Amino acid sequence: MLPVVILGIILAWLGFYDMGNKQSTGDGSRTKVIQVIDGDTFKISGDDKVRLLGIDAPEEGDCYYSQAQVALKELIEDKVVRLDKDIEERDKYDRLLRYVILEREAEDNLLVNDYLVRQGFAFDTGSPPNNRYRDLLSSAEEEAKRAGRGLWLACDYAKTADWREQNNLPDDPNCIIKGNISEKGYGKTYLIPGCDNYETVKIDKRKGEGYFCTENEAIKAGFKKATNCP
Repeated sequence: MLPVVILGIILAWLGFYDMGNKQSTGDGSRTKVIQVIDGDTFKISGDDKVRLLGIDAPEEGDCYYSQAQVALKELIEDKVVRLDKDIEERDKYDRLLRYVILEREAEDNLLVNDYLVRQGFAFDTGSPPNNRYRDLLSSAEEEAKRAGRGLWLACDYAKTADWREQNNLPDDPNCIIKGNISEKGYGKTYLIPGCDNYETVKIDKRKGEGYFCTENEAIKAGFKKATNCP
């Protein structure tokens, strides 16, 4: 009986040892950052790429691209981080979608997604249905704007934000139900005349927004009625 027990302990220990050395990408897993690619993407072992959820750093060629890349590199490259998932596992490019936690001795843990937005290295961008830190990241961007940090001081993103958003009018004057896709993470909602912010909501067809003739038509397209509507 004793040899069987000892064998079981040995096998269990070996199994634990293997699990401890295996690269994991599940929720709450800890992994080493191999290479930072840009301000919101990095590689881990196994050639997997991780895309930070809820944020968007400047693209190559855009203002503040290199500063954002360097900031993330100095923060996490060659370090072990914790990867926390929300709802979706991967994006359309097969990158892992994760919130990234840098655990620090004698200091509070750092939510990297929030840090990059709050310090002006990235934008807050809604990514529904992944809404766990929607309000936190939104407030982080507002703080960075008010303080004039990073790209909000060095670039003209704030001045061009309204210009970059189109405001398409309805093709049919009888089809005026607005289908809006929130950039703050609230998802796809539709607004009818009489909703509190109906007049101020802009419709940008490049983003998949549009107009509907009936509420049923909007619902079938995946939109739900905005909460501020009668």
